[in-house]
Amino acid sequence: MPTIYIHRGVTFSVTRQYDDQFEIIIELGKEVLHSTVRTRLPELAKRRAEMLINRKLRDRLKSV
Repeated sequence: MPTIYIHRGVTFSVTRQYDDQFEIIIELGKEVLHSTVRTRLPELAKRRAEMLINRKLRDRLKSV
């Protein structure tokens, strides 16, 4: 069951795939990003998603 969060106005979901693996789906505007994180703790998977969002937003600002 995916858990949906919002960070800096960006919606993302964290879903457990296996005992030690999570899938992160980030909806950044029209773009949808998929990422896999290997950890046992859902809090760490959520933090990793937040870090990815911060990086993508920073990269978008640099390219403008």
